[in-house]
Amino acid sequence: MRGRVQACLIALVGSFFPFVSQATIGLVTLTKGTSEGALVALWALLPLLVGYFVSGATPFLTIVSGLALVNMVVVANVLRETVAWSFTLSGAVIAGALFALVSGVVFDSDLASVVQEIEAVFAQISQQLDQSVVIPSGTMMLAISAWMITLSTVVSLFVSRWWQALLYNPGGFQEEFHGLRLESKLGLSLAILLGAGVLLPDDYRIWVQLASIPLMLAGLALVHYWVKAKVKSGRWLVFVYFGLILYSPIMMVLLVLVGLADSFMNLRTRLTSDTHG
Repeated sequence: MRGRVQACLIALVGSFFPFVSQATIGLVTLTKGTSEGALVALWALLPLLVGYFVSGATPFLTIVSGLALVNMVVVANVLRETVAWSFTLSGAVIAGALFALVSGVVFDSDLASVVQEIEAVFAQISQQLDQSVVIPSGTMMLAISAWMITLSTVVSLFVSRWWQALLYNPGGFQEEFHGLRLESKLGLSLAILLGAGVLLPDDYRIWVQLASIPLMLAGLALVHYWVKAKVKSGRWLVFVYFGLILYSPIMMVLLVLVGLADSFMNLRTRLTSDTHG
């Protein structure tokens, strides 16, 4: 925040570290606006552009990383304009999916190269195991790209908002995150979408499962609120995050259910009344 040059340099150097560039772009966008955020994003894109043109490896991952930086400008601007996490998280999912689809159309040859490399690896694994192995298709690879773009954007945006609170409103981010809750109509819409996705083939189901991200984060926010409201040990949060790493499908489903229940019943009011009682 000391100046444009410093922000651009941090974004440029931060491209070699997870989330730093995106979080820097998000902070600048939140505080200075879209044009300043886009300028910082251009500097962060420089190493990726160089890598795309000089790297001997398949550059599709570089493309996805670059689109994640652009997506950060879009999503951070949504939060800046609406100051509503429900709209922002939904926007992050939609924008992440659209950017992934665009990458598949514009960089179709790069995607085809990735799919060919994966097919070769899986064919070798199938020979070694002497049994057939399901090979990810181009559609599934694009869906995985959408997940990468969306999750990296959301995590980095949380970091950006935390940095912004440290600068201008110490302690404000915790209060804001603890209050993250989806409206009942949005929660119901996402739940219906997830339910309908069960009927789809695997290649398309993973696309629909992007809708679980806002619900999962709303559930995670409620867990954080519960730990603080009930003055619980921080070990509960450690348990939840380790569960996400070790048993991610189960823990994600639980958090989605918690987030969905909270969207209808506003569980924070119950926790608050129980605490005061």
